[in-house]
Amino acid sequence: MTVYGWENVKSDVEMEADVVIVGTGPGGAGAARALAEAGRRVVMLEEGPAHSNFRPNHAHTMRYHMQENGSMVALGSAAVSVAAGRGVGGGSLINSAIIWRTPDHVLSSWTDVLGGDDRFSPANMAPVYDEIGDIIEVVKTSESIAGENNKLIVRGARKLGLKADLLHRNAPRCVGCGICNFGCPSGGKASVDKNLIALARAQGTVVQADTKVSRILVENGRAVGVVGPTRHPDNGRLVGTVTVRAKAVMLCAGAVGTPRLILQSGLGTTLGPRVGKGLHLHPGNAVLGLCDFPVKMWSGATQGAYFEDPELPGVLPHTLSLPPGALLLAMGSVGAQVKKDMEMAPYMAGCLVMVSDKGEGTVGIKSNGSADLTYWFADEDVDKMRKGLKRTCEVLAAGGAQRLLVPVVGAGWCDTMDEAFAALDAAQLTDYQAMYAAHPMATCRMGTDLMNSVIGPDGQAHGLPGLYIADSSIFPTSLGVNPQYTTMVMGTILGRDLAKTL
Repeated sequence: MTVYGWENVKSDVEMEADVVIVGTGPGGAGAARALAEAGRRVVMLEEGPAHSNFRPNHAHTMRYHMQENGSMVALGSAAVSVAAGRGVGGGSLINSAIIWRTPDHVLSSWTDVLGGDDRFSPANMAPVYDEIGDIIEVVKTSESIAGENNKLIVRGARKLGLKADLLHRNAPRCVGCGICNFGCPSGGKASVDKNLIALARAQGTVVQADTKVSRILVENGRAVGVVGPTRHPDNGRLVGTVTVRAKAVMLCAGAVGTPRLILQSGLGTTLGPRVGKGLHLHPGNAVLGLCDFPVKMWSGATQGAYFEDPELPGVLPHTLSLPPGALLLAMGSVGAQVKKDMEMAPYMAGCLVMVSDKGEGTVGIKSNGSADLTYWFADEDVDKMRKGLKRTCEVLAAGGAQRLLVPVVGAGWCDTMDEAFAALDAAQLTDYQAMYAAHPMATCRMGTDLMNSVIGPDGQAHGLPGLYIADSSIFPTSLGVNPQYTTMVMGTILGRDLAKTL
């Protein structure tokens, strides 16, 4: 069945459905497949393009496959660039394909937050993880396509007696070209457009892309549909307006897009004080290492390895994979230094340190409709990041790095471990030359009432019957691991629960 784009909208279009889903990323895909297989009529609306036209080019990716053209920045303790995907498949199109199950202790804590509702307990989530894992073809990264950067991290960590391994990814046919973040050119990544959405479409689900929903329709105190313009993806020309009326509206536009749409619709008061509050990002920092052998961190499976330190709970170091241009940015290369750094680039290894954050931010809306983001680091997160970076310095050195580069203000190149530790102790870690986060979450949290959350355990908004949410914005806490897998599973559970009520 066809995924419709702007060409399908010759003028204004009206549709009806049992459920209209806004967004086609991991949450929307999981929910759509569950609803469609239960026999419900589903329409999915997507602001990004109907068909992916991937190129290994940052500008192209930001224009077509990143929300707000990759320009979102959270201001507060530091300026943090926030990435969120768009297009049929959402963030799964341009992420690193990393698959993690949320730790049991995190899921168990959610049962308490939800007043004893255990639908997201480890026992109830496990079989759905298994089910979705089979559909999206989760496999462990193969040594044959891992690349030296990933192998170095595993080698170094194991020398130090730490748990380390190649990661599981939904990339069963990966060829190791290392450009997942531009979109998979080989078809090796099993992004959700190829499986969960395809299964939903086989059951009659309609997917309309190039359509950015601008308003949630409310009648008699109930959400009854959505409306938004359809535009040409290249020139932005308005070609018509799509209106979908439905028994239920499910928002799956992500932790930035979902609260932004709620606020744009004038429903911030209706849905309570927690809309857009509690933003978590999994903030990260990195260490780079210069080796005396070729590494080419852009070659091999993107972010294909990790290690764990039992003394650092909530800290997840995993491979940093950057193309040459982004690597130069992380190195702070300017002027005449660029040529020298280009010569070093093939010999650079990297590892990212990601923290399960206690710090929080907000998602608001600017007068032009774009997202207004803030984020404030918690002191304990900065402390964890500092300790994680020190451990990562040791891992890189054990793996073969001769010199270390900590790209934060006040640190820089270090020739010894003592020098690196001293630099990290003195550095202001939030002053990072390329601070970046790709896991926005928890901005429309699930909970028990309107004052501490936006939706209940069934996904329905406390303040507006008929409105449901099933994306990363609903997490009650920070996950501590990459969120796409859990988002798919929760979307599946909430879709099945909703299907029973329609």
